[in-house]
Amino acid sequence: MAETKATACAVTWLAEAKADIRRALAAWDRGDLAPVPVGRAWDVVRMPQRLGWRAVHRLRADGALLGPVLHTVTHVEALVPPDTAESWYAPQSTALGRGDCIAAPDPAVVAPLTVRTRSWIVAPTAPLVLTDPADLLTAYLGAHEAMKGVLT
Repeated sequence: MAETKATACAVTWLAEAKADIRRALAAWDRGDLAPVPVGRAWDVVRMPQRLGWRAVHRLRADGALLGPVLHTVTHVEALVPPDTAESWYAPQSTALGRGDCIAAPDPAVVAPLTVRTRSWIVAPTAPLVLTDPADLLTAYLGAHEAMKGVLT
């Protein structure tokens, strides 16, 4: 079978992350999640689900470039440039960097599709665009401020 554009994009994305491409593709073929290393081609900012969704909406409303964003049952995870984890600080959020890993569905699994409660809000593309951490921080802090008193 000929390699599709989506498959080529996924392979590129996995290669940039230094992931085990065969293992990841096999997991996706089984309808499972693949372990993808963080900290080489990008870091990940993990936000509580409601705040993360609000931050994504704010970024879209502002016309900001939005890189890959993963939705989980409890969090929203945005891919940002490498080394962001070293300086990221925002309430109720964490940053993942070198040595961490995410469980990623196939980039074709975009909401409302899910695999093990995970789906892409914005799927990885080639060439990979990453969310600007300053834009993300502004949107996240705005969402956090708007949610004060609503979150427990």
